[in-house]
Amino acid sequence: MKIVEGDRKLIIDGFEFYGKIQQTNFCKQCKSNLVFFDKFDTYFCLKGNSWTDSKCSDPHWKYCPSRPEYPLLH
Repeated sequence: MKIVEGDRKLIIDGFEFYGKIQQTNFCKQCKSNLVFFDKFDTYFCLKGNSWTDSKCSDPHWKYCPSRPEYPLLH
């Protein structure tokens, strides 16, 4: 997996987004560093490509309706 980290921007295997690899927050299952994904205002596990919390169901909250099933779509 190729990771390029810049100022609040990450590129992971060619997928570019605003976020940051956390140095003090870790996945409860695999203990790898979590990544904060700015667009969806939540964390995900890079190793497992899974969100740390379930998708909310509020259609009026800007982050809920558009969040994909997996953080890294490829």
